[in-house]
Amino acid sequence: KQWYQRRVAITAGIKGRMQNLVLGNPPLIHRTNSSTTRQRPVEVEGVNTKFFAGTEDGYLIYTDWKAEKDPESGKLVSSKPAYCISSHAGPVHCLLRSPFYNHIIMSVGGWSLSIWKEGESEILQTSRSPVKFTAASWSLTRPGVFFIGREDGNIDVWDLMDRSHEPSMSQNISSSAITALEPYKVSSKQILLGVGDNFGTLHILEVPWSLRQPSPNELHSMAAYFDRECSRIDYYKDRDANRSQGGGDTGPTIPGVLETDEEEEERLKKSFNNYLNLEKDFLVKLGLKGQDDPVDLLH
Repeated sequence: KQWYQRRVAITAGIKGRMQNLVLGNPPLIHRTNSSTTRQRPVEVEGVNTKFFAGTEDGYLIYTDWKAEKDPESGKLVSSKPAYCISSHAGPVHCLLRSPFYNHIIMSVGGWSLSIWKEGESEILQTSRSPVKFTAASWSLTRPGVFFIGREDGNIDVWDLMDRSHEPSMSQNISSSAITALEPYKVSSKQILLGVGDNFGTLHILEVPWSLRQPSPNELHSMAAYFDRECSRIDYYKDRDANRSQGGGDTGPTIPGVLETDEEEEERLKKSFNNYLNLEKDFLVKLGLKGQDDPVDLLH
């Protein structure tokens, strides 16, 4: 009897909340006989409240649930996104966190997929595919393997331990678009992959041994790979920043308009003379030529 009464009380509470939602009453508003009061937002401490979100326009947003104080009004307001990047040429279908690395996120949308490190920029983006990507899933046992569903009914299997510029294999599953991919670990010797398509058909595939058995030190190898990609991106960012500030070589200048034959000849002559001067300086340092030795420059 006590169990039944408890169940009735819980059911009544749920029904009451549903009625409030149907009537348009926000869940943070409590109505009393005398007045209407609003609960103050509770500040969350010691919990990571940052998250990724994808949009229909292909943007990836990284923001924070935690409210911040408005310097003018003093009220708690939603924080601004840390960044908003146009990463995909189409709606973002999937945002998946790696089951092995909490800071690694995969986004799939349009004709490409991207891998991100939380709090930093994109560390991997594939080239444009001829067919749209519609679904994705990480492998449950291998850190460098993930599956991508396509609009033409194929599944691409990516193995970053093998190659990172193209899928390792592709398998046709259906004649309609793949809409869902869900792996399931039956045992250490058997992993199934559930595949749903646009016709509403469920396909059950068995993942082969080579795609379920991790290679030696794969976990550490993939972590080192992601760290190297982040370091490489940081290097190029610093280099571009130095170039924009005028420090360092800015690279060869490209003529903005079509040159005449005389202007092109003069430019090439100047470039060749600069090369001859550099060659002389190099030979002087090696002691193969004197500082006063002439250089046969073009005139």
